[in-house]
Amino acid sequence: MTLFLVHCAGCLYYLLADRYPHKGKTWIGAVIPNFRETSLWIRYTSAMYWSITTMTTVGYGDLHAQNSMEMIFIIFYMLFNLGLTAYLIGNMTNLVVEGTRRTMEFVSVHVHNLFSFSTLQFVL
Repeated sequence: MTLFLVHCAGCLYYLLADRYPHKGKTWIGAVIPNFRETSLWIRYTSAMYWSITTMTTVGYGDLHAQNSMEMIFIIFYMLFNLGLTAYLIGNMTNLVVEGTRRTMEFVSVHVHNLFSFSTLQFVL
């Protein structure tokens, strides 16, 4: 799911640059002046690189917004990433807490049964 979201964000960010009228004033145009003539693989790799570094909050700064449309897109992308990260951490925490609760229930039931069985054997 995360890889799909990274892919979609990278492609949308590239689409913004491709449709912008001044190709030199885009995130990819600032790094690769004639980006429309470069191979599709280079453009896709650049978009995925930007998307992953932004999602992981590393943000090296080598690929950054050059116009207001890109800035607005990045703001929403970062807010989305913030929500996604909070959701994932919350779910992982819930899994750990639930697993701990089940383990404690299992131990208390089986340890109680073990002691009650051994007491019966000892009494007889």
